[in-house]
Amino acid sequence: MVRSSKYTSDSEKDDLNNNNGLTTDRLPGRLTLIGFEFYNRIKLFPWWLQFHKGQTAESNLKNNIIDLGKSLGFEDRWIKDILRHTISEFSKKGLGTDYYGYHNIQHELEAVYFTLLSISGINKIENFKISQEETTYLFVAALFHDYDPLKEFDKPNEDSVEFFIRHDPKIREFIAKANLNIDLVMILIHRTAYPFKGEIEQYANQKIDELFVEAGISTSDLKTRERFRSLGWFLSVSERIAGYALGNYEHARDIARRNAHALGWHPSVINKNSVKFFDNLMVEEKEMFDYIMSNVPTEFRKNFYDNVAYFKESWNKELGLKDSKRGTRLIFVTEGQNGKVDENTVKILLDINSRVSTLMRQSEDYFRKTIADKSSILVTLRMNNRTGDIIGYAKGGPLENYELRPGTVDVNKGSMNTVYLEGVSILEGYWGGTGGHYLRIKFLGEAIKNDYSYVTGYAHRDVISQRKKKSEIIEIVQKYDPDKLDYYRIDLNNSIYQRIVTDAYDIVC
Repeated sequence: MVRSSKYTSDSEKDDLNNNNGLTTDRLPGRLTLIGFEFYNRIKLFPWWLQFHKGQTAESNLKNNIIDLGKSLGFEDRWIKDILRHTISEFSKKGLGTDYYGYHNIQHELEAVYFTLLSISGINKIENFKISQEETTYLFVAALFHDYDPLKEFDKPNEDSVEFFIRHDPKIREFIAKANLNIDLVMILIHRTAYPFKGEIEQYANQKIDELFVEAGISTSDLKTRERFRSLGWFLSVSERIAGYALGNYEHARDIARRNAHALGWHPSVINKNSVKFFDNLMVEEKEMFDYIMSNVPTEFRKNFYDNVAYFKESWNKELGLKDSKRGTRLIFVTEGQNGKVDENTVKILLDINSRVSTLMRQSEDYFRKTIADKSSILVTLRMNNRTGDIIGYAKGGPLENYELRPGTVDVNKGSMNTVYLEGVSILEGYWGGTGGHYLRIKFLGEAIKNDYSYVTGYAHRDVISQRKKKSEIIEIVQKYDPDKLDYYRIDLNNSIYQRIVTDAYDIVC
C-alpha cells in the first residue's frame, strides 16, 4: 500500500500506524511507547557508559563525523547536538546497538561519515562540486534516512520516515537552525528507496515531484530539480557502500548476516546474494559508483574492494565444495557422552563459531563455560565417519544456564525441564543440503533422551512459520519487531516430535 507523506493530525498518525501494523500493543511486553523507551534506556545503560567513555564503534564514528563535519563548515554546537539527539532517539526507540537488524544506529552513522568523506574528496576537484548548503542537506538526510522507529520490518518505509521527522520537534528545530527546507530533505530521503526500479521507483518519483511543489521549486526550474535528484542518487549509493568500505571483512560479514536476517534469506545464499548486490551496485549504477569511489581515501576504497573479493571468493569456494562433497556421507555425533569434550574438538567448534554467522554471538569464555557443563547437549556434523572433519554443530543446555534477550520471560526457567538450543552452525559451502535440518532433529532427539519437556531458542519468524507449515507445533513466546528474531517453545511431549525423531533415526543415528 502506498501512502501520502503529508500528515496533519494525530488521527492520520494512527491511520499510518494501523496500516503498518505499528501499534503500541505490538511492543515487547505490550508496553506503552513511553514505557518502551524507558525500558530501552535501562537496557542500554551499560552501553551508554562505554559510549560516553569513547569505547564503542558508535562513539568513534560520532567523533570522526564531528571532526570531518567541522572541517566542511558545520557549526560545532549544532553538529554535536543533532548527533546526540539522533543517537538517543535511535537507542531509546529500539534501533540502538542491540537491535539485530541491519538498519540500526551504526548504519546511520556509517552512512553519514562515508557521505561526508565522499563530499570532502569530491570538493577537491572541479566538476560536481558540492556546496556548503548541499552538504548540510546530505548530512541531515543521511542521518535520518532510516528513522522509522515503529516499523514492522527491518527495511524502513520512506513515508513513515517522513512522518516521524516532520513530527519530531527537535529534528524540525535542527533543520530550521540550518536554514534548510524540510521538503528538500525529504526528497533526498525518498531517493534512497531501494531497489530504485519498477513500482518503487515510480512511487518515489511521484513523491519527489509532489515535494518539489511543496518546496516551491517550479516545474520550469529543471536545473534545481535535476540537481537534487542527482544528490539523492549520490546519497543512495554512498549509504549502500558505507559499511563495506569502513570496516574489514568481519564487519562486512556481520552486515551481510544482519541484512540476510532482515530479508529472511537462508544462510546458504548470503555469499551468492552479496555478490549479486555488489555486481548490481558496480554495474547498474556504475556512473555514480565510480565517481564516489574515485574520490574517497585509498584505505576505504581498498576496504570495499577487499570485502567484495572476500564474498566472491567465499561464493566460489562454496561452488567448489558443492562439487567436491558429492558422495560424501554426513555423520551426526553426540559429543561428551563419555566425559568432557576434548580440547581439539572445542578449538574446532570455536573456529566454526568465529567464522559462521550466528544469531546470538558468544564470547570464547562463555562458549567454553557452556560446553564444559555436563548437562549440555552437543551434536557435531562430521564427514564420512565418526572421527571425520567437523563441518557443523548444534549446541545447547539447560535454560537456566543462559541469559535471554531483554523482554523474554520464560515461566519454565528454574523448573529444569527446558533445554535451550543456541542454534545450528555449519561451515560455508555445506549449507543448502539437509545437514542443518538433521542436526536440529538429532538435538531434539537428545533432548527427549535426557527427559526434557521443552526446547526453546530464538529463530527468525519466517523460519518458525515454515516449520509450522510442516506440521510442527511451535509456540512463539515473545515476538520482537522489527527484527523478527522471536523466542519460541517446542513441547517435546507432543507426539509429532516423537515421530519426527523416530522417522529420522536411520539418518542421524
